[in-house]
Amino acid sequence: MTTDAASYPGVPEDFPVTAIPSTIGGAHPKMSLVEEDGKFYAPGTSPSEVIAAFQMCDDLVSQMVPYCQRKLATFGGDQEATVKAALKGLLAKRWCSDAQCAWIMRRVARELQWPVGDSALDI
Repeated sequence: MTTDAASYPGVPEDFPVTAIPSTIGGAHPKMSLVEEDGKFYAPGTSPSEVIAAFQMCDDLVSQMVPYCQRKLATFGGDQEATVKAALKGLLAKRWCSDAQCAWIMRRVARELQWPVGDSALDI
């Protein structure tokens, strides 16, 4: 199943679209799909689900920016260590997918203009 960026208005192209694994009980083979506007999507990839996930992640970015600014002193001014620790905490919360957590922290580092390497955001 391919993802078309035009299906997700207002969502940046680099935002990770992650299908949510699901199971359906029973003896016969089944597929879990979400129907929206006459099209079928894997759970978590329909336009309304992706837009909702993006809005939540975008809100988390706005919360993580001041959080990282406050925590910077805790890490002796080490911006990369601050971002790593914030990512670890965000992953532990399980509010979104791992890829979305990394996306959030990339945006936070970009907004703060902190030179954080990709290795700090490895999941």
